[in-house]
Amino acid sequence: MKRRQILAGVGAVTGLGVAGVVGWELFAPERSTMVAEAAGPTGMALKRGVFVGKANHRVSGTVTLYEDGEGVALRFEEYEQTQGPDVFVYLTPAPDPDTTSEVDAGVKILVDGGADGGESTKEGTFTQRLPAGVDPSEYMGVSIWCDRFAVPFGAATLTPV
Repeated sequence: MKRRQILAGVGAVTGLGVAGVVGWELFAPERSTMVAEAAGPTGMALKRGVFVGKANHRVSGTVTLYEDGEGVALRFEEYEQTQGPDVFVYLTPAPDPDTTSEVDAGVKILVDGGADGGESTKEGTFTQRLPAGVDPSEYMGVSIWCDRFAVPFGAATLTPV
């Protein structure tokens, strides 16, 4: 009888330990990388937006869409966000993107120097080059989006400068 109780106790403790690790992985804040970049793109600022948080998450700072001889770039200034798993930046046709369909219609931007896979973990002031062929006239918003849970962390509506 005591052996069964001991084995049941060990199984319960092991289960709680595994659940705790999984819970920590899903919900613990991840470490962000603070950066301060002095020089930005030298081209023409086309659109600008101010980030607002969504769904009880915090996102702040500004984003500017630039075009220059090298292509198109997003310039993040004084950018901060709530950290989470699988959070990415999307450039979207929707001005205030907060649904899966609005985000899926956009372009996923993999942040250089972000977490593995290009997640949005950088904070501060930095520039992110966009993939070749991006037509800036097609995009009206920037979404900070959690792919794992399909929820918005924040967004910025891009308006002409």
